[in-house]
Amino acid sequence: MVTTMRQPRGFNLVLPEQFVRIPLGELTEDGLRGLAAEIAGVFQVPEPDLGAVASAITLASVGAGAAAGGASHVSAGIFRSTDGERPLLVLLSAYVMASGHASVQAAISGLLEVHESRQAGLVRTVHLDSGPAVTVEAREDSEITMGEPAETYELTQHSLTAWIPDPDGTTLVALSVMSTNTEDWLDIKDLTEGIFDGFFWQPRGIADD
Repeated sequence: MVTTMRQPRGFNLVLPEQFVRIPLGELTEDGLRGLAAEIAGVFQVPEPDLGAVASAITLASVGAGAAAGGASHVSAGIFRSTDGERPLLVLLSAYVMASGHASVQAAISGLLEVHESRQAGLVRTVHLDSGPAVTVEAREDSEITMGEPAETYELTQHSLTAWIPDPDGTTLVALSVMSTNTEDWLDIKDLTEGIFDGFFWQPRGIADD
């Protein structure tokens, strides 16, 4: 008996206008210029300035690292805090994995068991516009050393990840939002929940079967 594996299912993602898609892999000079222009557009700057160019270089390295880690989509959201005092950088990554779940509920049960056993964060079952999912909220504390003389800074990275199984049992998508803006994490969580509801599975065509 020969078992034929179906292709992973595609998806659409509707994001707020402050998000800029980061090209995966190494960027050419033209690619960097284009990304800098998009960042300048978010801040309503007529021409890319040094800040936009520096941000483009930083985000390009993020895209290259995410591609190496298997991401199929990476975007950066650039915002101001609700009081207008702080810049916020929000990173969104999507990972597509082949699956073989018998049903959506079976996938949800398995995801709950795996993530609760890992104790990596707060695990919940939610119902998105695209269907049931499991979310995992986590934080990771670390330290970085910079400057001369060297100074050590504490860094906390927050993340909220939605694990979304498709209805026909072929695909699992992990949609993850990360930020180091601890003071504004509650606001970022509200934003993230809206992003998760902007996720939709693409209909399958004959060519996908």
